[in-house]
Amino acid sequence: MLIDDGRSNSVVSPGLLAAAAASLLLILSPERASAIAPTQDLNVKTDCGAAGDGSTDDTTSIQACITTAAASGQGIYFPPGTYKITSALTISSGNMLLHGTNSGTTRIVQYTAADNLFTIANSGNPVNQVSLRNLQLEYDAANPAGITVYCDDCWRTTFYHIIFGDPGTAHLFTTGIWATGGNQVFVEDSQFNVAGSQGMYFTGTGDVYLSNLEINGQAADTTTTGIVFDSGVGGVYAVNVNVTSGETGYLFENTQAGGIVPKFGFFTNCLADTLNGEGWDFEAASSMRLTNSWAATGNYGILVKSVQGLSITDSRIYNNVSAGIWLRSGATDVTIKDSTITANSRTSSGSFPGILVDAGVGRFQVLDNEIGAADGFSATQSYGVVISTGASDNFMLVGNDLQNNVTGEYSNGGTGSHKVIASNL
Repeated sequence: MLIDDGRSNSVVSPGLLAAAAASLLLILSPERASAIAPTQDLNVKTDCGAAGDGSTDDTTSIQACITTAAASGQGIYFPPGTYKITSALTISSGNMLLHGTNSGTTRIVQYTAADNLFTIANSGNPVNQVSLRNLQLEYDAANPAGITVYCDDCWRTTFYHIIFGDPGTAHLFTTGIWATGGNQVFVEDSQFNVAGSQGMYFTGTGDVYLSNLEINGQAADTTTTGIVFDSGVGGVYAVNVNVTSGETGYLFENTQAGGIVPKFGFFTNCLADTLNGEGWDFEAASSMRLTNSWAATGNYGILVKSVQGLSITDSRIYNNVSAGIWLRSGATDVTIKDSTITANSRTSSGSFPGILVDAGVGRFQVLDNEIGAADGFSATQSYGVVISTGASDNFMLVGNDLQNNVTGEYSNGGTGSHKVIASNL
């Protein structure tokens, strides 16, 4: 209510303002007033007693915050600092957000090598909608036995702006994220710096969404992998993922008892630039798609073994030590199209072709590729394509530029009668 006192400005009477507020409280029930009240995030320092000084053990304080947030529905905020922990931080309730100011100023360091840093699990029951954001997660010493984030049956889980490890020190984590079961795991805008084993491991997980990730290995590592997709993974959607150094970039396998192969993967703008193994190792997979992707490695660029359905389109297979792509026995329904495959056999010129096909492999297509010296690289591949002597059948080699290889354009030892080889240069 406005009171005109004859001056140019109108003011609110304090008494009337108080009366209006009292009337509003009468109108709103206590339940309604509580429902519209804003929820304040818990502060691990001011609300839960964490020090964040890098030397005080903050495990109990942070775990108390997690327990409180599970009941209240609040988020948990980590102000800038270094938080020392000595046992796993356990999240067993869903609908929880833990976040720092940014991943460069908020560190959580695990001092017990045998323990996980975070365990997100509820005795095999689903844990729904947990989000970790703007944090740096690492161990105090190299090569820990624990897993940085272990997810058991996690649903709709998000990792955003997370730094795993330290780019200046090798192996301050062994595995960044280990997810078993669950569905809809999102990993976005994050870095994995020099894992001791692998950046991420997935098994039995439904949809996995990966975007804008750097997974950096150590040049000397000969046993590390960027990402492992194991039994039961279905629906991988990856965009702008870069794996460098280490051994293998992307590994697809089926190692779990009674498991089914990983299937339905879509990889766009994904790079494997590793030094000591395969860029893409398809030990077991089904229905995978690589688009505008890359392989430049210390062995075979793309190894295709037990696979039913793989498409490689508009990609760059450059400068691998062995063949650019190797189709081994067990590979079927493979299409390689509109790609550049050049400078492979780089350390022993003329020893390996651009594409090597084992005897008996059938149902593959090599269409409209440039396979030979290109993009500033010289001729090092023996042939553009070698189909080994044997019962290969039901394949097409059509429309490729196979010029500028050391030995020749292609070598066809396939004895099958259902094949098309045409319109190649």
